[in-house]
Amino acid sequence: MKYISIILLFVMISCKEPQEKITDTVFCTHNVVLDEEGKIIPWFTPREHAYDNFLDLRWDFIKNRVPLSPGPDPRSRYPQYYFYCAFKVRNDSILPDTWMNDIGEKIPNWFENARLYYAYTGDTSVMTIMRDFIDYTIIHGTGSSGFAWPGFPYTTTNAGDTLFRGFDSAGRLALHEIQVDHAGEMGLTYFRMYQYSGDNKYLTEALHVADILASKVKDGSKDESVLPYRVVMEDGRVTAPYGANWTGCYMLFESLIRAGLGDTSLYIPARDKTNDFLLEYPMKTGYWTDGHTDTDVKSNTYKSNLSASNMTLCLFDYPELDPEWERDIPNLIRWTEDNFVFRTSPGEPSTMWGANIVGEQDTFNFKMDYQTARYAAACARWYAVSGDESFKEKAYRSLNWVTYCNDSTGMAFESPVSKGILSWWSDCYGECPRMFYHAFAGVPEWAPPREDHILYSEGILRDVQYAERHIKYTASAENGVEYLRLSFKPGSITINGNKIKASKIIKPDTYLIRKLGNGDYSIIVGHSKSCKVDITG
Repeated sequence: MKYISIILLFVMISCKEPQEKITDTVFCTHNVVLDEEGKIIPWFTPREHAYDNFLDLRWDFIKNRVPLSPGPDPRSRYPQYYFYCAFKVRNDSILPDTWMNDIGEKIPNWFENARLYYAYTGDTSVMTIMRDFIDYTIIHGTGSSGFAWPGFPYTTTNAGDTLFRGFDSAGRLALHEIQVDHAGEMGLTYFRMYQYSGDNKYLTEALHVADILASKVKDGSKDESVLPYRVVMEDGRVTAPYGANWTGCYMLFESLIRAGLGDTSLYIPARDKTNDFLLEYPMKTGYWTDGHTDTDVKSNTYKSNLSASNMTLCLFDYPELDPEWERDIPNLIRWTEDNFVFRTSPGEPSTMWGANIVGEQDTFNFKMDYQTARYAAACARWYAVSGDESFKEKAYRSLNWVTYCNDSTGMAFESPVSKGILSWWSDCYGECPRMFYHAFAGVPEWAPPREDHILYSEGILRDVQYAERHIKYTASAENGVEYLRLSFKPGSITINGNKIKASKIIKPDTYLIRKLGNGDYSIIVGHSKSCKVDITG
């Protein structure tokens, strides 16, 4: 992995107290609070803990407030999110929506949220939740070994199914039909769970997914992508030949190549063809096509913010994917603004109280909390690279808007300006909160002051321990980078017991340090190999 240069920005702190106004406007159960410019700020006080509070509330809701699924047994033994895509509230009861189950989006997004929250807090309970969920999915959501795509993950199924087999209840998709891009993301999740747990069963599943994908890769074109977007696993029939959401497959191949695991002689050309397709077609044409797991999109000109957003975020951590990343990242952010901020569904706003709010896809362009968080994450990280204050402002206002999309118990409102849009488990409790850690990486000042947190890492961390003026963890990534906010100045940072030095740029086996004021520091640690990191004050 190459290292993106990050501008170290020093900001003078004004002594003037900002003026706030609590309005009479109620939005998602909270009175809207505006600053002296009439722009949205978080409802939660103290304001500097608002993002942190948002993350805690959403996990608390998962841990303590989700009812079990309606019977019969064995379904009634598991929380509703195992078997349903979304929830609705009726007479103060949380009921499952019976549309479908988007398992191929839910598992990867929840895992990312869990592993980042674990690193941020040291709370292992969220990883236990994910391990149980992944184990269930492997056992009950893997295709037959006799299929044309053998032993491959299901990405979708009917609502309430305890055995996952495809979403055919609405007549849109066929039995055993999957989205290949999301299956690749499942494979990446299996590999990352292996890195966290050390359990070889997850590696076995990840390698199998990578092997099948590598065997199916071909040179892409404007009509047919490097892999088919949708296939029927049973007979191999391609039902949608073009997709653009291939960063998960790219990262799966790249992760295994770096680790020297599996048949890397197959993974290297598969990775390179995936890379070439992304740069030659959607990056040039703007057709970041994708349908989420309940759509039957078959098009090479469709647009989905998911695919473009995944590419944008991937480039911050894998800039080697695109030699022109410094040009393409702001272009991708502008693409989102043009297609999903300023282009709206009838009657919906583009902005609210100074915050850009973001839609989802061409045929379902409703404004949503998780898409808005995605946009904010990209803006925050680009600000850290470019120093362009306008991107920091965009990120700040959009994240502030997202904080209103919880009630005070952590129950989410996914699309609060739309009518009849339910809150989806994958979107609200996976994709949305995981974006805050990207934002923290870009602007560590937004994490709580006088606290110690690992803010973000692309690589998997384990053995995370927080103590007084002391943090240590094991990093799994080769050429990894971790972003932290500390309440103390490190006296020593060691990698595998060897002390490393401060640097002015991110490079292996060094660290960057920046004063945040009031005794707090931003720290960015780089390392060349998987290692144990120990930070003491």
